[in-house]
Amino acid sequence: MKCPACENACVRPAVEVLAGIEQRYMACRDCAPEPNLDKALKLVSLPGKIERCQLCGRATLDAVMLDALRVLRDFGLRDDLDTLRSVGTPLIDVGYPLAYSPRLGRKSLIILGEGLTKEAAEAMQMLIPEIKGVILSKGVPGVYRSGAKPLENVLLAGCDMRADICQSLFGELVIYKSQSKIHIEFSRQSAPKMRILEQLCLQGKASEVVDGLTGPGTLGLMCALAGSKHVVLNDAWLPAVQNVLLNLEANRSLLGIVDIEYPERPTKMVGKEPVLVGRARGPCAIEVYHGDLTRLFERAEPAGLCLIDHFPGQETKILEKACSCCNEVIIV
Repeated sequence: MKCPACENACVRPAVEVLAGIEQRYMACRDCAPEPNLDKALKLVSLPGKIERCQLCGRATLDAVMLDALRVLRDFGLRDDLDTLRSVGTPLIDVGYPLAYSPRLGRKSLIILGEGLTKEAAEAMQMLIPEIKGVILSKGVPGVYRSGAKPLENVLLAGCDMRADICQSLFGELVIYKSQSKIHIEFSRQSAPKMRILEQLCLQGKASEVVDGLTGPGTLGLMCALAGSKHVVLNDAWLPAVQNVLLNLEANRSLLGIVDIEYPERPTKMVGKEPVLVGRARGPCAIEVYHGDLTRLFERAEPAGLCLIDHFPGQETKILEKACSCCNEVIIV
């Protein structure tokens, strides 16, 4: 599969990713112990450099962030009084709950940070082999409410495509995200949204589901994995919808998808009138729409269950009213 961000092979079928996940970030027998650097310690007090393992070539996360901090200092964006935390948020390219600090191979880390420049980001990505991409943070990306101007972060260098392994009682999915345009949700074992979804499925309420603010498709696709017969995924934000279509392809084998059609092509970054952009056939009939949730049922059929997973703190009353044609509306 070709990555839509960099056109390289960093997007792989979910079954391949899951098959190698246990070894992906493990240390080899020759790896040195974790340096466990104090993240609040100033650069002037940190080691000069932490070497990669001579056998497997992997680096500790501390080693990569230390190298990144020194590059930023060389570009005048940080100084000797800054700490490892000042670099930004490190995002491993395939995220899943880890009980240990990851050992990083080539192109396996994306950094999301503030106060970065394109020149410094390109130097980080070129000089530090583990860095896959560098993103300038401007806030939480996406569409907060109808009519509001969307926000997206800026990919300064490399590739921003990463994935999270989403786990449930019904199995696992690999959900790819264009991370400069999609908000971060860290994979964790105690995932409250997934626990809510599991209960709804176990109660028999998820035979037909609408995932109204689907993002990259996590909840709706997990319903399909759990045995739903019909799932509608919708989002007004074009990058999210593009990620949903990518995730249909990536998880095709896990979801038993026979074929995928693309009836219409979305043209706007923020959709209003709902457009059917994807349709997958298999044990679960899946439809993907690009449009405003308040108008979705002008075109899509209501379902027994409608999920609304909005940004924290956002008002949902208008959305709930628009979805009241469904038997039950759940705010996740």
